[in-house]
Amino acid sequence: MTVEFKPGVRYRMPAVFGPAPGPRQKADGTLWMPEESGVMKAQWMTVRYRTEAASIERILPPGFSLRGRPEVHVSLAFFSNLYWLAGRGYGILNVEVPVTYTGKTETIDGAFCPVLFEGLPDAILTGREELGFPKLFAEIPDLNVDLSAGTASGGASWFGFEFFEIDLYGLTEISGDKRLPGPGGATLFYKYMPRSGQFGSGGCDIAYATTSQPLPGAAGDTSPIKFSDANFRKWGGEGGSVKWNRATFEQLPTTFHVINGLADLEIIEYLGCEMIEFSAPGIAVSANVIRPVDPAV
Repeated sequence: MTVEFKPGVRYRMPAVFGPAPGPRQKADGTLWMPEESGVMKAQWMTVRYRTEAASIERILPPGFSLRGRPEVHVSLAFFSNLYWLAGRGYGILNVEVPVTYTGKTETIDGAFCPVLFEGLPDAILTGREELGFPKLFAEIPDLNVDLSAGTASGGASWFGFEFFEIDLYGLTEISGDKRLPGPGGATLFYKYMPRSGQFGSGGCDIAYATTSQPLPGAAGDTSPIKFSDANFRKWGGEGGSVKWNRATFEQLPTTFHVINGLADLEIIEYLGCEMIEFSAPGIAVSANVIRPVDPAV
């Protein structure tokens, strides 16, 4: 008898060994329950800056257009005590720009993520295949946070080449503001999976947008993370900076074009920075609400 694939269950290669455990389901294919997911903790710093509109437009997929002024929001974060990793954690480096996506029947205002780096292959595989997140690997250590000095910093590298740096200074705590960093609105991604074909002849199997925006008429909002006064803190900074260090083929053989493309989003003016710390039920960061959006064409 050959492998039987159950409907309504997530599988990933190698699929023949059964349902794929991860942040959205257990090894038997059933969903994680909130009470099983413990409490995860996160530190998250963000710097935003103004760039040229044409620079952003060069990296927008079909159906996407720039919304408002041309801003880039860059975040470096570290997640700890994740239930689906048996208490382990990892860092993330996230880039977002404000966009409007026009699909077949929906128009969505939100934040487009052209690339997301993570420090753990397990997290990358689940997010790329199941959600359509454009994830790549990077070595991301714990953040350097010194609240007594009002500073925070961090970086991302690959095989000893540090391609990203971020620094915040003059951090002072802000009360009563629970807004998450980013351009606002629903998160939007572009899921692209190539079709197998000799010498690149296959084209793609999948090319469409995915989003956290609920279906039209459905209840809910664009963020699965909910906070209380006890588990969310925010700091504003006097200033912050980011640096994308241009790479050669020898330094980043498979991702130098991505880093250099991000460096091409030239920094015209810094617009602000902030840092948040929060804890929440682990399941809150599973992103199990991400869905596809039918393209206009």
